[in-house]
Amino acid sequence: MDALFRRGSLPVAMLALNQGNVDPPAGNVSFSLSPEEEGVAAADLLVERGARRVMVINAGDDNARRSTDALRARLAELGGTVTDVVGAGIADLTPFAQKEGGVDAIYLAMRGPAARELMPRLAMAGLSGKPLVATSQLLSGTGDAEEDRVLDGIAFPAESWTSGRHVPGLPSAASVSPRLQTARGAAARLFAFGHDAWLLTAYLERLAQSPDAHVAGATGGLAIDASGKVLRTPAWSTFRGGYASPLASAGN
Repeated sequence: MDALFRRGSLPVAMLALNQGNVDPPAGNVSFSLSPEEEGVAAADLLVERGARRVMVINAGDDNARRSTDALRARLAELGGTVTDVVGAGIADLTPFAQKEGGVDAIYLAMRGPAARELMPRLAMAGLSGKPLVATSQLLSGTGDAEEDRVLDGIAFPAESWTSGRHVPGLPSAASVSPRLQTARGAAARLFAFGHDAWLLTAYLERLAQSPDAHVAGATGGLAIDASGKVLRTPAWSTFRGGYASPLASAGN
């Protein structure tokens, strides 16, 4: 994709379903569901909630690294900071909690099983009462409500459609998934992404010409920035009673 965009002017307008290191040429757009996007959205949510000093606990994989880097950069733009980045397996979090300046919130970049194991250690360090925001990876490895109750209250980015919200022009996920295998389980996220790619083709000119324009998609609110990248505002969810549920207070 980068090689294509380096050509500059293209014979036809293109909507690229990926995001590289080269901005799209004028009149072209790129759209992806990336870890960086989640990190930016998390920083925005945390600052909205008054959290400026954020401690990151992550799994150390590529997804976690990329979302953490984006979170750090966006927080800096908004006047916040990442106090520490520590591994998910660290035994004692107390020294980080007691650092000068304190910790306002925790960002978790890890899957569900690792987060479940982490929660008692957060409590021991006096951090369990802090706002907790995670990446969408939190859903991976969940599904047992009894086990997942420990995750209650953690906010994580989701897709509007897969989290049960109404999407104009699209039947509910609950009604589609029994009849369509590609709309079930983990594939449902790509189904929503494909729907939004199709949706964007009808609104490209309007979105590109107006910085305030947006459209409600299956993956969230969609807009296009000056560089030709689609900006997605995710639909936030949380765990309640061990079940993933929409988080209405997050501006969804």
